[in-house]
Amino acid sequence: MEDLLARLQREGCEIKRGKYVSARAPDQERFTRLKTLGADYTEEAVASRIAGGPRPSRQPRQRSGKVNLLIDTQNNTKAQQSAGYQRWATIENLKRAAATMNFLTEHGIGSYEELAERCDAVSAAIRTRESLRDVEQQIADLTLLGKQIDTYRKLKPVYDRYKASKDKEKFLRGFESEIILFETAAREIKKAGLTKLPSSDKLKAELDGLSTRKTALQTELQKIHREEKKFDTLRQNVDVLLERPKEQEQQRQRNNELE
Repeated sequence: MEDLLARLQREGCEIKRGKYVSARAPDQERFTRLKTLGADYTEEAVASRIAGGPRPSRQPRQRSGKVNLLIDTQNNTKAQQSAGYQRWATIENLKRAAATMNFLTEHGIGSYEELAERCDAVSAAIRTRESLRDVEQQIADLTLLGKQIDTYRKLKPVYDRYKASKDKEKFLRGFESEIILFETAAREIKKAGLTKLPSSDKLKAELDGLSTRKTALQTELQKIHREEKKFDTLRQNVDVLLERPKEQEQQRQRNNELE
């Protein structure tokens, strides 16, 4: 590394040391930190390369997978009022456009039609939503059925006494609400098709299984929502990138007409 820096100085470059090594060519106004030249030019990467190591740029890079929407500088008030912001937004849009193209390449999307199909495929993942709704309904139904079974077991002795009583009207006047609750519970249990009441442990195990399934479906649905947002951003970016050449061509045509 020291030999390299000395060689740069012999070629006329100024070297500035500090937290980072910077260099300035003879015709350059400001110093440039080596690391800003790219992944291959950090001090660690240069030292590794000198030692015979691989170039970082040729190694598989870990991407976040996130693609941000392009900034609409044409209709952005801040961009119109601030030249600095306009420059930043232009550079940022280049990065976002590159990220968009990288994503498309990495996922084997080579045409707008393929992108549209992928967007539609993600949006059409309605089976997960339907499955989640079904599981949530099963949990609600099973929870209610569990309460009806508890009521049935609790009030069965009262109802047996009612059925065995000689003066049912008198008995009913004293336990009318209990009898109504029991008969309602019995109807719901019959409607559920149960010929034998399940144990509390069995009901709990079934509810636990449904809850686990619900959590898994919610996680999957969150992933689908992220994919939908990602591909929607991609499609919007590609629409803008495809539109710009048209706008530039139209502008050239207008200029030619004026000339």
